[in-house]
Amino acid sequence: MNARSAEKAAESLASNLGLHLSEADTILYTKYYSSFPDSSAYLVIESTSRARAEELRAEAGLTSCGPAVVHDFGRIPSEYRPVPSSILTSCESPMTGQGFLRGVWNPAVDQGRRVYMWAIQM
Repeated sequence: MNARSAEKAAESLASNLGLHLSEADTILYTKYYSSFPDSSAYLVIESTSRARAEELRAEAGLTSCGPAVVHDFGRIPSEYRPVPSSILTSCESPMTGQGFLRGVWNPAVDQGRRVYMWAIQM
């Protein structure tokens, strides 16, 4: 799979699980992990404002929140991982028959505009 196809597959998987990007959101990085039957995708998204990032997370249904686990990012290049912090937040969407989304962000970095998103198909 070429890079553009992998990016489109990652976007599509995340979209099918409830991530709704707008023109105010920029995808900085994607990684698509194809496996049968459980594919997943990792996306780094930066919104134009903190308010838009909060709206993006709310629209995705990210409600079950707690501290982020740093080991979730082991296979991601360091420049596309959140900086470890005691205030790093992780929220998940409810599990559906298709899978769920997990978003991680640091409200004190990048004005809270950057979201590190996992889309996990089940």
